This record gives sequence, structure tokens and C-alpha cells, in this order.
Amino acid sequence: MISRREQEAYVLGLGASAALVPEDIARGALGEESLDGILDTVGGASFGACVTALRRGGALSLVGAVGGGTVSFDAWRLLEVTLTGYSSEELDGASLRRAMAAICDWLRSGALAPPSSTIMKLAEAAAAHALLERHGISGRVLLVPQAP
Repeated sequence: MISRREQEAYVLGLGASAALVPEDIARGALGEESLDGILDTVGGASFGACVTALRRGGALSLVGAVGGGTVSFDAWRLLEVTLTGYSSEELDGASLRRAMAAICDWLRSGALAPPSSTIMKLAEAAAAHALLERHGISGRVLLVPQAP
């Protein structure tokens, strides 16, 4: 799920098989009981449609809520699917090391592509923030004390 249609080419380039905006998902673009699992970073209005899209025995993990924390869904689905949340802030040292090792393995094997990054001087933090606010950049912005 992407927050803006302009992000579609970027995420498809990272290896996604499809990219939908929350409005498409809220209107049922995922269908009913069509997916085994969802990693949701959006929440908000599309959450209920994501729950509807889970097959019996499927799982949804909410790892962010840029679309808002207020959600609604059919409570009877709790008998058929697993809903959970995840935050790396809750990991202890050993768990965080295991998670990072798995992510690094996926990056090395090509199963996971890193997001693009733009490196800017720390002194340009205000300009970097302005770029992010007006969606003038894809990927991540890294602020460094000195530009490479």
C-alpha cells in the first residue's frame, strides 16, 4: 500500500507486484478473503478492507498508522484471522539482532530491495524536511554532519 499514486513506479521498482492507495483498498480493491497476510503501515480508513481481504487463518500485522489510529472492521473476523502489531522498539537485544540478521540476509539475496536514499548535510535539515513535506523525494533522507 502506498500513500500517493506518484509512489507507484518507485515501489514497483523495489520489487512490489502491485501498489494500491488506501482509497482503492477502502473501496474493496483487494477483494474478500484474497490474501494470506498483510503488513500494514497505513491503518486508518483502509484497515477494515484489509481485514476483509484476509483468508481464514490469515494474519495482518500493523507496523505503523500514517493513515490514522482509528479503525473499524467486522469484529466476527477476529474468530477467523490474526490481527497483531509490531514495533522494533519492543525488541530486546537478542531479538533485534535476529531481526536485523534476517533483514540483511534478504538484502544480500535480493529478496528485499533497500529504499533509495538521498544524503544531505545536517545543516540542510530544514530543506530536507521541506522536500519531504511536499513529496519531492522518494525513499529516505539521510542527514550527515558532512556530505560525502
